[in-house]
Amino acid sequence: MSSTTIPDPSGAMPAQAPLRIRKLTIQDMRECLAAGYDDLKHCRTDALLMAAIYPIAGVLLAGVFVVQGLLPFIFPLLAGFALLGPLTTLWFAALSRQREQGYDNPAIVFRQPRLKAIQRLALMAVFIFLTWNVSAAIIYFLTLGSSNQDAQAGFFTRVFTTPAGWELIVVGCAVGAAFAVLTLAISCISFPLVIDRPVSATRAVIVSIQAMARNPLFVLTWGAVVVAGFLFGALPMLLGLVVVLPVLGHGTWHVYRRMTR
Repeated sequence: MSSTTIPDPSGAMPAQAPLRIRKLTIQDMRECLAAGYDDLKHCRTDALLMAAIYPIAGVLLAGVFVVQGLLPFIFPLLAGFALLGPLTTLWFAALSRQREQGYDNPAIVFRQPRLKAIQRLALMAVFIFLTWNVSAAIIYFLTLGSSNQDAQAGFFTRVFTTPAGWELIVVGCAVGAAFAVLTLAISCISFPLVIDRPVSATRAVIVSIQAMARNPLFVLTWGAVVVAGFLFGALPMLLGLVVVLPVLGHGTWHVYRRMTR
């Protein structure tokens, strides 16, 4: 299997073997997801999510019923949640690292010098998420929100039966795809990298972009799997995320390890 060598920065950081970006296949993806599910069964991280998912689902459900005007923003919010995927699955990647390398405490990876890089990547992910939601709101108000056609009809009827609704769908999906590709490029392996090696956030992003350039089909397919997983997991009032989030998080660690070992 061919690879591209990317040397680690020198300086005060401990000496480590250089990163070698390998070219992966769809079979590697299947095996990474299987390994992620195995980590889920071993660590039982689905149980850790139960206490968080149920209250969030209840708040969203209550919000939609109480404030009907929130309905147009539910889909962008849930779709945008996939942009936070690398951040929301970080703990699961740390647990997989712990299991693989035999550390007693996975929280050790969140100490300095790694913590600073993690914080910067997290802020970047949150910024992209917020920017997407603002963009989605602007697209809505410039299309369906400013149209008076079938104003008395239900939201979904207007979305699928009016020109403004189809404009909202086409423009929204195009802009959302651009955000998704950007997120993939800068974070496909950057989060696992910063918890595994003492590299800067900038260096991690550069390596992540190089990894996507080396494996465009693999990374784009992985992104599609993540988006599909988040959307299907969110449909039953977010409850499916109890399984989807851990599997993707653990799987992300295994993608990183296969791509760089």
